Amino acid sequence: MCGTVIRSRVGVNVGETDRAELTSGVLTALAGWQIPILQLNGMIADRLGVTWTDLQALYVLANHGPATPGELAKRVNLTTGSASRMIDRLDRAGYVRRVPDPADRRRVVIEPVPEGVERVGALYESLNERHRRDLDGFEDAELAVLLRFMRAAEATTEAEIRAM
Repeated sequence: MCGTVIRSRVGVNVGETDRAELTSGVLTALAGWQIPILQLNGMIADRLGVTWTDLQALYVLANHGPATPGELAKRVNLTTGSASRMIDRLDRAGYVRRVPDPADRRRVVIEPVPEGVERVGALYESLNERHRRDLDGFEDAELAVLLRFMRAAEATTEAEIRAM
């Protein structure tokens, strides 16, 4: 492939760009994408009448299932006292409920309320549809690479958080 220029569907001349440049470009684009995502999340939290951390907790519960208050506190980087107040707010607003832990009925787990998850999801549907259209321009193999990177990036970011 030496000397061959491959024009990718996303506008990068692969043969003219070395790995360091591609890696730098990906990391720069990822950082650039995070800013509007954070802005959008803040706007959605405001629209829902919750805090940014509340929104993170709802994401964790909707995507990872019920959690004990301590587990949820750890996932959103709160003290147990702050997490308890957050859970109270989300419970009063109808986004979560406390239910007996099926493994130990002396404890409770926090689970998302389906209607609350739907309220939150509805505010992301337009962005999700735009992202689906963005992804339509990629081959299946490219999507598999993107998915592999996104999962690896999530895992390494979580590892970095734990290391701090």
